[in-house]
Amino acid sequence: MEVQSKFGRVKQSKFFLPILVVLGAGVLIAGLLATGPEVEEEENEFPPLVVEVSEASLDEQLRSSMFQGEVRAKTNIELVTQVTGKVMSVSDKFIEGGQFAANEPILQIDDADYRVALKSAEASVAEARVELDIELASAETNKREWLDLVGESIEKANPLRLNKPQVQRSRARLDAAKAQLAQAQLDYSRTTISAPFAGRILSKSAEIGQFVSRGTSVGRAFSTDSVEIRIPMTDLQITDLGLKLGQVLEGNSLQAKVSTKFGSNRHHWQGYLKSVDASVDRETRLLFGTVVVDSPFKLASESAIPLAPGLFVDVELNAAEKVAGVSVPRGALRSGNTVYVVEDNALSFREVKTLFTSAEVAVISVEGNATLLPGDLVVVSPVPGAFDGMTVKVKGDDLQELAEPEMINAVEPAQTETEEEAATPI
Repeated sequence: MEVQSKFGRVKQSKFFLPILVVLGAGVLIAGLLATGPEVEEEENEFPPLVVEVSEASLDEQLRSSMFQGEVRAKTNIELVTQVTGKVMSVSDKFIEGGQFAANEPILQIDDADYRVALKSAEASVAEARVELDIELASAETNKREWLDLVGESIEKANPLRLNKPQVQRSRARLDAAKAQLAQAQLDYSRTTISAPFAGRILSKSAEIGQFVSRGTSVGRAFSTDSVEIRIPMTDLQITDLGLKLGQVLEGNSLQAKVSTKFGSNRHHWQGYLKSVDASVDRETRLLFGTVVVDSPFKLASESAIPLAPGLFVDVELNAAEKVAGVSVPRGALRSGNTVYVVEDNALSFREVKTLFTSAEVAVISVEGNATLLPGDLVVVSPVPGAFDGMTVKVKGDDLQELAEPEMINAVEPAQTETEEEAATPI
């Protein structure tokens, strides 16, 4: 019994000891907190963000859009022979890049056989004409004999007696001979290969002594009268420029500024928009317009270059009418349709309707419930972490307020001192 009693007391002491330790630690901590110094909270006040602003104003802007495209020849043909024979001579201009005039001989094919055929055709025409004259004379003689011997009306005479079928046959033979002569003349003229326009040689594939048959390609040539530039256009750009699908413009009503950088200089040409395609490209979902530049090889100065096919150029198109609205710098637009306006040193978010944007300015609509008005101060500088109602300070306001008193106090004594020294006699 005594052993059990001792064991019970040891067990109870192990149970209450941890509780006493915890209670003691709590009392000690409470005492330290009660007697320790009070912690003062410091408020960190950050200065407002300084922003740059610009004043919105009413303005009219000429809407324009920039495009890129490749120059291509408006007329680009393959030079093909229409007769068979040996190449007898070629022009000195029949080289890649060679310039030729309209209908100027470029290549000559052996024409001996075609001269013989031409002479034979001329002889056939002369023979058929003589035969026709003989038949006409016979018909006139038979007509007089009928009237003198028979004495009846000419309508009652047999056509063979009057030689009418023979005359018709002779006329048909003459017409056939004339057709053969025209064919012989045409073949003879085709021995000289030329182009119906002034242009340049793009490539050649024939030389002197080479035998060519009908339909053989001897080279390619393109016209230098004008060139075309195919430019891809979005539906928004077409709307901004006031254009329509499938529209063909008259004359040069919509001017185009064409430029490219060649070497170290940028060169410029004047063109015009000719038409807008009537269908949408299935792969890119874009529309294409055709810009025409006349006289692309006419050089305005010695340093200029021709607008040659294959050049990659920039094209700027301007709309026919200006657009009116509130003008702000292009950098004031945020996320496409939002601007930050400073009101009472705080940011105000405004959703706007953009009529036109360029690299420098953006024109905002003033129709309906306009959220941006002339005179509003729009933020043009970056605003990290911007939110509606954010406190800001306009750049320049704080410097002007602080600088004026200091400048007055600093400048006036210096001026007074100088005046006193100037008044003191020497």
